[in-house]
Amino acid sequence: MLHCSLQARLEPAPFPNSTGRDKVFIASEHRNMLVIKPFHYVLAFLAVQAVSAANDNCTSWSERYQTNLEGVCVCSEATCDTIYNGHLYLSGNEAGVFTTSKAGDRLTFSTVDMETTANDAADFVIDTTTTYQSIIGFGGAFTDASAINLYLLDSGLQDLLVDAYFADDGLQYNIGRIPIGSTDFSVTIYSYNDVEGDLAMENFSIDMDKDKKIPFIHRAMEKSSRGMKFYGSSWAPPAWMTTENTTINCAVQGYPGGEYWEALALYYSKFVTAYENEGIPIWAMTTQNEPTKQFAFKYWQSLRFNVTTERDFIKRDLGPRMKADHPDLKIIMMDDQKDLLLDWDATLLDADSAQYVSGAGVHWYKNLDFLVDTAGNFADLETFHEKYPDIFILATEACEGYLLDGIVTGAGPTLQNPTFAWQRAQIYARDIIGDLAHYASGWTDWNLVLNTTGGPTWIDNLIDSPILIDEEGGAEFYKQPMFYAMGHFSKFLPADSVRVSLTTSSSASSTLTKVDSVAFLTPDDQIVLILSNRDSSAHDITLSLSSQKLSTSVTLEALSIKTIVVGEVEGNSSSSANPTTETPSTTTASPISSTSGSFTGSSNSATETPSATTSTAASSASESPEPTTPEHSSC
Repeated sequence: MLHCSLQARLEPAPFPNSTGRDKVFIASEHRNMLVIKPFHYVLAFLAVQAVSAANDNCTSWSERYQTNLEGVCVCSEATCDTIYNGHLYLSGNEAGVFTTSKAGDRLTFSTVDMETTANDAADFVIDTTTTYQSIIGFGGAFTDASAINLYLLDSGLQDLLVDAYFADDGLQYNIGRIPIGSTDFSVTIYSYNDVEGDLAMENFSIDMDKDKKIPFIHRAMEKSSRGMKFYGSSWAPPAWMTTENTTINCAVQGYPGGEYWEALALYYSKFVTAYENEGIPIWAMTTQNEPTKQFAFKYWQSLRFNVTTERDFIKRDLGPRMKADHPDLKIIMMDDQKDLLLDWDATLLDADSAQYVSGAGVHWYKNLDFLVDTAGNFADLETFHEKYPDIFILATEACEGYLLDGIVTGAGPTLQNPTFAWQRAQIYARDIIGDLAHYASGWTDWNLVLNTTGGPTWIDNLIDSPILIDEEGGAEFYKQPMFYAMGHFSKFLPADSVRVSLTTSSSASSTLTKVDSVAFLTPDDQIVLILSNRDSSAHDITLSLSSQKLSTSVTLEALSIKTIVVGEVEGNSSSSANPTTETPSTTTASPISSTSGSFTGSSNSATETPSATTSTAASSASESPEPTTPEHSSC
């Protein structure tokens, strides 16, 4: 049975699994409760410790399939679960706890009391005076497939789906990736200018986006109270600009600085201008989606170049163009597999190109952390940060279902396979925690919405998504465990939250080998601890807040994800934080993982004062042939 957290009028009632300190809230109404922070209004009845219970607003029954979809919340116009914002109503030294588990919890809310004593021997110790990177945000991609699927739903259900991702009673996504032209998740190949030889881009047009994609984005913007950040990514330029006259596995004619590369920079700039004219501000742009070689048996729109070509494109074409046309836009380099990051810094070793770069984008498809605990390339993120502290790291794409059948959770959606569906949620959580604990500033999922076959996609690259829709009748959509896994981060870590020190005791490091963890301080001075237990056994853990001299104990259910939020208490304030510059012990890294150390390298390096210049060393690398890279499959 699913236990779903609702935003509703609540009445206290007994809960069968209560420990004596918990009470349950049964939802007596569904939606439309005004969310107001308790610091400004007295909501005394919400100060009672609580747990949300299973209710008929979160159902696994599917009319389409005429069965219960285990582990899935099925939404129709009649019923759709929302997320209770209990963390906004915490009183005194109370902590809110949100749980998602294989057993059926779906962001279930409860509270625990914080004891007014420090516990230096606790399993987890949070120190808010030591800080690291700040959060940009979390979200997904507004692909053609996502927009097509949204508008296959009944109109009322469309609103519920947009709410689920962007509204205050949903996941509160604040990041949106917008493809520039078509991708593998379009129904056909197209560009914004198919007029051959139009280097001045006089025929540039985004008309094909105005039917569904742009309206979807507008609806997301309307629902978001936090505000949205959008970044663009191109899969390929118009075919006539390439040496092969195709968008598949292609190269731009000539070399950076030449007329075709200059036209490509203008093409990108025209995209930014066109979207801004539609009321959609573009915060950033990646240089190119996955410029290295794809997996051999599937090819879709993809421009190929190596790091020195990227460097020259940025310094000769893209950087100057964006500085002239859109001076506030951020350029994100690489936008490719995480394991390439440390070898992809020619752009930053050249001062002429480095001056234009703000961030580095990473994908997860070669992590192998779903197979091996020591995998994930997380330490590479920390090494990169130490070398280039002024450059933010953003996870720009990930998805599940991209592997072949028979490998881990296989290919395509797993709507009717609860074991695989849960495993995918936990893989999401582990990767997000690993990235955040090693200086990533956010995480972007791939398609926001797919149909139950994993499309549409012109190349039949069928994969999975946190939300799937009933493409036959348009009367249901399905929130999979991945959806709730994303919410453990996006909902509780608004932009400008700051990662803080999280250390573990020696005993916890040896016993909680499948528990991953990371901690943050939000702009509202709430302390947030996120834990993912990949163990099939439950664990009782202790938590201490050293600066606030508070402690508590919590149970980590087997195969669960848990977010613990401590309300604003004396000593939390980020304005009083005094970041240290100590070199941490290598024995106090977080998150916890296997004894072989899957999160290699310390995640607790104290904040350093960034160098005024990203890099001063000029690169001696010259124009070179396309590199030979390990093949991979991606979404």
